[in-house]
Amino acid sequence: MGFFSRKKKTNEDALAHEETALESSDDSQEVGPWDESDHPERGGLLDAGSLWLPLIPRANIQYSVDQRRKVILGVLYVKDGSALQLQAFAAPKSSGLWDEVRAEMVSVLASQGGRSQFEEGEYGTEIRATVPTPDKSGTYRIRYIGIDGPRWLLRVNVTGKGATDDAAASELLHAVLDDLVVVRGQGAHPPKEMLPLVAQQQKEAETQAKESFKLSLPSRGPEISEVR
Repeated sequence: MGFFSRKKKTNEDALAHEETALESSDDSQEVGPWDESDHPERGGLLDAGSLWLPLIPRANIQYSVDQRRKVILGVLYVKDGSALQLQAFAAPKSSGLWDEVRAEMVSVLASQGGRSQFEEGEYGTEIRATVPTPDKSGTYRIRYIGIDGPRWLLRVNVTGKGATDDAAASELLHAVLDDLVVVRGQGAHPPKEMLPLVAQQQKEAETQAKESFKLSLPSRGPEISEVR
């Protein structure tokens, strides 16, 4: 009697364990990067234009800037010797972009003297490469991760410790990407065009300018329709 009773309990425990595992598996899929349509409230995320950025303890957020053109080329998270550069690009409605871009990148890397290979990672097929330093005095390791979303492609470049240490990379990738939101917007962008990024200081200045402009308007007067 006791034997069957204990066996019954074991079966119930196994079933409960399977249900818990299934729930955990489902929950693990409910992570980012998110599209704005699925995460419309910015909450405590930092507004960087096409990306809403989570604030990560002990991580520095920097901006990669083309000084000549005065254009922000990417957002950089740096933590514990690893660095992630984030860039969002416009993609067509009909299909993802990463497969095509990945093949193009391998050709470009080879033409620049780099070596690369495809590997399966947590976010699908990625590129792991060894490329020359800008001054050609040596080489460094880098991982390129691509994530297709609705009409956008998020590209993540992993350098530093995370380029060779999968555990270190995974920790930082999840810390950033699980809550990251991509803001594609409704504007027309050709495929592969980088979606604009805005530094927080610039964003605040633009907001203040708009508020100042609003305050200077008369309470009544002609309305001007915005043309896009």
